[in-house]
Amino acid sequence: MPKKITKYNIILKQFTKINSKLSEERKLSIKQRRKIIKDIILPQYENTPPSRIRIKPLKALISVQIDAIPPKEICDLNYIDTSEFSLVEFYSLDETIRELVPDCVYVKVTAGAYGSTRIFNTRNYEYGGTGIRAIVEAIRPDANNSSGKYIFSGYKKLRPRKRNDGNAENYYLDFILFIIDSNGNEEPQGEAEAIEYEVPASRENTKKKNKVKGLIESKIKSLKVKRDSKKRARQTVDKNLSKFAKITKKVNSKVPPSAAVERQRNKDFARTSELIEKYYKEGKITKAQYDAKIEALLKMYLK
Repeated sequence: MPKKITKYNIILKQFTKINSKLSEERKLSIKQRRKIIKDIILPQYENTPPSRIRIKPLKALISVQIDAIPPKEICDLNYIDTSEFSLVEFYSLDETIRELVPDCVYVKVTAGAYGSTRIFNTRNYEYGGTGIRAIVEAIRPDANNSSGKYIFSGYKKLRPRKRNDGNAENYYLDFILFIIDSNGNEEPQGEAEAIEYEVPASRENTKKKNKVKGLIESKIKSLKVKRDSKKRARQTVDKNLSKFAKITKKVNSKVPPSAAVERQRNKDFARTSELIEKYYKEGKITKAQYDAKIEALLKMYLK
């Protein structure tokens, strides 16, 4: 039985065709396209069956929405201080690329024996991110939860068969893994050498560089707030687990335990499990952290 063609798929197909022909600073991410379709375009076709959607007026409607979005100012690596992406701990790589690198820059991750990704645009991070997370998890056992040994730094490089002529689309940011031994010696797992291009000196270019710097710094501040929030969430969960461990020890020390202590233990179990679930749904703890904390809680509860 042939797959049913929906209005959403018809619109997305035409949106993708138009989007692919735009310059890099004008292209929209799949997330942006889906939001525009859902919030703006689909409601206008609410009473129109898929077979009655006409392509020409649909394309015009899509173009209007694209034109309403101002050009991105931070797609050009020649205007970005790549030192902002230096000394990234391996476990923060996914978050750094997702949160700090502008969503219109080409990126690659090079990690030697731990793997590498293809060059992809951060607009499509939901696809490239899978490979990055696989590299991070491959490093984790060797890192043994330590910091300062597996560090990534970003280097501006030329995309294959492109010229070093200042065209924003010709460059990508290569995150190279450095393995640091006990003596502080750094061993790069890729070619740690950036391509140089000097942006012509002008008031306009200086203004653009300053604007890009401000936008990146704003992203850094926002990420710090998120990281602090995640840290507080982990500390709160650990505090609750410690409290539950104490009352569990108290319950197990008495045979039989008092009804009041049992009630308090059950109450603490429910509160802690709900807290872990809440922070996981909010993205404040990872899946691995969620699994480990739930396992620790259940182990104590069933003891």
